[in-house]
Amino acid sequence: MHSSLQIDLEKHVMYSPLMEKIIKEHLGKRYPESEVAPMWEKVQQQYAAFLEDLPYLGGKKNTHNGTGGTYDCIMIFAYYEALHHTPDLDELYDMNCEAFLTGFQGLAKVANANRPWVRRILHMAFDTTAKSKYNCDPHQPTGYIMKVDKYDKSVGPRYIFERCPIAEFAKAHGYLDIMPAFCNSDYPAMEMIHGHLIRRYTCANADKCDYWIVGDESQAAKEHPKKTDAKGYWYND
Repeated sequence: MHSSLQIDLEKHVMYSPLMEKIIKEHLGKRYPESEVAPMWEKVQQQYAAFLEDLPYLGGKKNTHNGTGGTYDCIMIFAYYEALHHTPDLDELYDMNCEAFLTGFQGLAKVANANRPWVRRILHMAFDTTAKSKYNCDPHQPTGYIMKVDKYDKSVGPRYIFERCPIAEFAKAHGYLDIMPAFCNSDYPAMEMIHGHLIRRYTCANADKCDYWIVGDESQAAKEHPKKTDAKGYWYND
């Protein structure tokens, strides 16, 4: 972090080192070497400006705020704003995936969502996340609100987000048109563990983000293929 950035680190979380690396690499593809450092400074200053009005979101104890999570997404918004909205959806999607999917790389070596015990463990992980006051607290005016269905082994893990701070941030700053770059990354995350995400809506284009995770060899996966709507969101009927 640049020492001149005015950020309350008791309230907020810094972007990850990986996101710093990703943004600098993308800046290097756009600008001559002499201009990368000034542009990186501009992105950082925009990030700090965004955090000035951002409410408390659970800090480092919120697992959603880790690498590829809430604050890395805000850093991508800062990159987009600092570059005067010139990055397109494909670039922003790639940047988000480069950070977000790292958390699934180790899991992908051992997890296969076609196996019942893996789906059960996924449900337990989602349920634990939903019950943490740092991750999701319906009594707070901000932050994530996550609800997990009772587990049914014949169906698999199902849960919803009723509130997503990334979507709220996009709405507040007029960035809803680029939200597919963030929402769509949930699909390759599940594919890495041989899962198939079935989702109709997100908090960015509706009032909830609904998740149903099945194995990619399941009948449900065949009956609910991934589609793309007019705004670029991936979804399933």
